[in-house]
Amino acid sequence: MSFLSDLPREWVTIQVPGTSSQTMLVTYVGYPVDQLPAAPVDVAGLEWLKHAPRHPDGDLGSAFEHAARDISSQAVADLLGDLAAVPNDFAQFLEDAGLRDRLRSATNSYFDLGDSVAAVDGGRLLHLISDSQWTFHWLLYLGDDGSSAIVGTSFPAGFALDPDETQFWQDHGWGYILVAGSFAEFLWRWWMDNEIFYRVVVEKVDMSADERAYVEQYGLPNRLG
Repeated sequence: MSFLSDLPREWVTIQVPGTSSQTMLVTYVGYPVDQLPAAPVDVAGLEWLKHAPRHPDGDLGSAFEHAARDISSQAVADLLGDLAAVPNDFAQFLEDAGLRDRLRSATNSYFDLGDSVAAVDGGRLLHLISDSQWTFHWLLYLGDDGSSAIVGTSFPAGFALDPDETQFWQDHGWGYILVAGSFAEFLWRWWMDNEIFYRVVVEKVDMSADERAYVEQYGLPNRLG
């Protein structure tokens, strides 16, 4: 069994407005992967993101002062040894530094590559995003066979931990979740979910027709764990 095949599958995100009549008082929820909006057929090209509005003042739009290592082509190459192992969609994102500020986060998440890659069965994990409270982390899986995916966890994989932190995680149960089959799919779902949140909750305006159609394809959210 490979690392990915052993993982539970769930899309971990904020509770997307309009997906339930009840508000769950949690930071993140999980949506069953068979009850998600269908991703566009051209999602891997990232053209949809290139035409999205820019939000340069957002937490994802520029380097976070407390990040161990901000995202960039050079930083990724330093951690991996080179860029040969990264999938095309991730490489495209790295090549265009202007894409990051198209993404917003309802939970003040930010890019952080961490201190090192984490070895797993059949590949490596590259940390990508943490939220401001370190409640959840998203990482890029890079398989030795060329496969890739996005996984999530409450554990700060890829960061150097002090003895007390190490003991804490040894005492508390945690695991990885397979959240998206590709980096591009992850980006698109993240972008859609958070744009809808900002539109409805922050800006107090109605969803567009496309956003309503997107939300209507969602199943009900579940509590994580």
